[in-house]
Amino acid sequence: MAIPAREITVDGFERQFATNVLGPFALTALLFESIRPRPGSRIVTVSSIAGAFGRIDFDNLQGERRYSPMMQAYAQSKLADLIFALELQRRLTAAHSPIMSTAAHPGYANTNLQISGPGDDNLSMKIMMRLMSSLSQDPPDGALPTLFAAVAPTAEPGGYYGPGGLFHLKGAPTVAKIPAAAKDRAVAKRLWDQAERLTGVTFASLVNSPRAPTY
Repeated sequence: MAIPAREITVDGFERQFATNVLGPFALTALLFESIRPRPGSRIVTVSSIAGAFGRIDFDNLQGERRYSPMMQAYAQSKLADLIFALELQRRLTAAHSPIMSTAAHPGYANTNLQISGPGDDNLSMKIMMRLMSSLSQDPPDGALPTLFAAVAPTAEPGGYYGPGGLFHLKGAPTVAKIPAAAKDRAVAKRLWDQAERLTGVTFASLVNSPRAPTY
């Protein structure tokens, strides 16, 4: 989370984008054919409230030109996760698949991520995280929106869920607001195509579906 300096993985990808976007995309695609196409099957993607501050910059998708740990790299990656979840549902719907794609964010769960993720030299980030910890919730409570997205009977296809309390940082799971940037279908298609190109992995049965989403 918010790695202080730009890093490259052994596969040649910017580490934040690889960890939060390309890895989950590839894993979901590789597991997709093993998911039974029946009502009740769900794919849950975990985003973040930070995604609301993100912007998909195709000219700087992996921080090639400019790297900012939180508001560029991390926020963009978490916005991309939500875009992916919504686009996956569009493609499932077009293929008449009963599988659901949902998304969730944990709010502010008080784990060691906020302290260890940004690195020891990012003092301002650590101070901000310490101050926000008073608005946080315990890890089990932070897991509830993801569990809601996975098993709640009232969760809907393409639904997004998070804490319903103060600033959506904590509280019982409820419907979360989807930022406008996550609803752009042209961006979603382009981002999906980029993920396929970079990972070399596709959702085979969706690609071969006789129908495709209308953009």
